[in-house]
Amino acid sequence: MPTKIGSIEYLSTAEAAKRLGVTASTLRTHRSDGAKDRLEILKLGNVVLYTAASVEAEAGRRGANQ
Repeated sequence: MPTKIGSIEYLSTAEAAKRLGVTASTLRTHRSDGAKDRLEILKLGNVVLYTAASVEAEAGRRGANQ
C-alpha cells in the first residue's frame, strides 16, 4: 500500500520491486552501485521509498505490466 507524504505517493523497496518484477535485492544493488536509473527515491534514515510515479513509468518502459 503506497505511503503518501504531502501530495506524493511512495512505495517501499519491496512494493517497488514487486511492481517492476525484480527482487528488492536488485533495487538495493542498483542504488549501491550508483546506477543512474529513472527511479526517484526518498531516504529517511535507513528507509528508502520510491515515488509511485517513477516506479509506474519505469514499469511501463520495461513492459512489466503485471
